[in-house]
Amino acid sequence: MPYVKLKLGNLFDEPTDLVVLPCSTGGTVTNFVANHLREYDIPRPRPGMRLGDVDILPFEGAENVAQFAAFAVSVKGMSSTVDAISEIGESRGMSTHDYDAVRRVSAPLLGAGAGGLRIEDVVEALSRGFKESATEDAVLTIFVLHRNVIDRLRGMRAPEHRLEAASDPNESKISTQHTPIRVFISYSGTSPQHKEWVARLATYLRANGLDARLDQWHLRGGMDLPQWMANELQLADRVIIITDSRYTERADGRVGGVGWETMLIQGDMSSRGTGDHRYIVVVREDHFSSGVPTYLKTKYCIHWASDVDEAALQTDLLKELYNVEKAPAIGEPPVFV
Repeated sequence: MPYVKLKLGNLFDEPTDLVVLPCSTGGTVTNFVANHLREYDIPRPRPGMRLGDVDILPFEGAENVAQFAAFAVSVKGMSSTVDAISEIGESRGMSTHDYDAVRRVSAPLLGAGAGGLRIEDVVEALSRGFKESATEDAVLTIFVLHRNVIDRLRGMRAPEHRLEAASDPNESKISTQHTPIRVFISYSGTSPQHKEWVARLATYLRANGLDARLDQWHLRGGMDLPQWMANELQLADRVIIITDSRYTERADGRVGGVGWETMLIQGDMSSRGTGDHRYIVVVREDHFSSGVPTYLKTKYCIHWASDVDEAALQTDLLKELYNVEKAPAIGEPPVFV
């Protein structure tokens, strides 16, 4: 079931796949939205759309904000309707079917300002529309600018929209449904055979409940490659780095997409410290030493040579991604202690 949550803050505060921006039927926006349109060089919305319409376009203004932006017509004159907000939620849910790269959608409280709608009605309508149409692994984050509004929404009574405490004090959950772990796979297209092997591995991960993200599936024509990489790295819960001799050469030489990813990954690793387990290194090379970039030589790696037990390593990788405890249970002390 799709997942919906509320978060305190600005919808540009964290990366997402699709950011939803409110506008009117006349193509006007608030000063807040206008400032961000200028900051990120986003074209202004076109006038003449009807209430409830949504216009989606590639987001090209920053590397770690979003891959797409969508103008949602949430106000007509000085009013809005719950049906229009639900229609917007439903159409944004459909985006997760129409675009393989879209799984996380960010939106404000559409229609609650100039539209005059109650915030409770906005949250209910957006959530209902999104859940009716989105893929099972999709997430909608509704951003709220004021803490007192978050506190007020915690009192919503409808069981299907009851808010619960989240691990982040600035978040509240509207659904307790499990959200798949998002896994970004970094690799080099060494050969067609290697790309096929990477795709098979990613397919296996998806079949086992993980949202594996791969350029072969999620990088669409016309997208900016560095922006896509940066966004995927920001959004990923875990990152699998599949290295081989060619990946090593490109990482050490900072060449191409691998070189760009290496700079991003190194910076993120440094900020997270030595105890972090976000990254998993898979060495797809028969000679281990020739398949490990310099910056990963101190990391624990899974050696996935051509003659290994593929099924066993797939299971081991799943356990790593799901943080399965490998140590056997501790038994009772012996009677003589």
